[in-house]
Amino acid sequence: MSTTDHQQAPRTAWINAMRTEVLRVGKRIPEVAKVVSVGVWIATYADADGSNSFPGRDTLACLAGCSEETVTRAVKVLMGVGALARKRRPNSSSMYQLLPIAFLPGGLPWEQHLHHYTDTRQRKAHAKKKAEAAAKVARKASMDAVRDVAEGGADSVHGCVPDSVHGGGSEASGEDPDSVHG
Repeated sequence: MSTTDHQQAPRTAWINAMRTEVLRVGKRIPEVAKVVSVGVWIATYADADGSNSFPGRDTLACLAGCSEETVTRAVKVLMGVGALARKRRPNSSSMYQLLPIAFLPGGLPWEQHLHHYTDTRQRKAHAKKKAEAAAKVARKASMDAVRDVAEGGADSVHGCVPDSVHGGGSEASGEDPDSVHG
């Protein structure tokens, strides 16, 4: 029997720490789980000491079930919170190093770096298109108001106030005084 303590490999400790972070903030910030899933796939390629992980973006995208752009954004967040380091290699995929995660009293600063994940090109383009459409509607509405006032008021039709409704038929018919039809 051995009395030595079981030592956890740095890669396993990193994965367990990431799992703890997702459980800590996952309900409040669901994007953290998506970011960490990419990180865990990176960790599966790492050596036991957390080094030499070099899967390609296309491989990570396939494994995580997302786009290559999403993988890139997730890696930016992991680097921002201090959980991952990246070393670029010419004409080859980047090499990742799992960093020992310092357990801060409040956990990792996800809120400070999650904008790298949530601010996408599509979201920015949609917001720009929506702002332009709103500006166009506001511009047109203000021009219509100016034109209406210049023509004789907003409530008038060509400067004339409409008369009361002419139509008749509102008087009771002489045939049946109890008739509902009028």
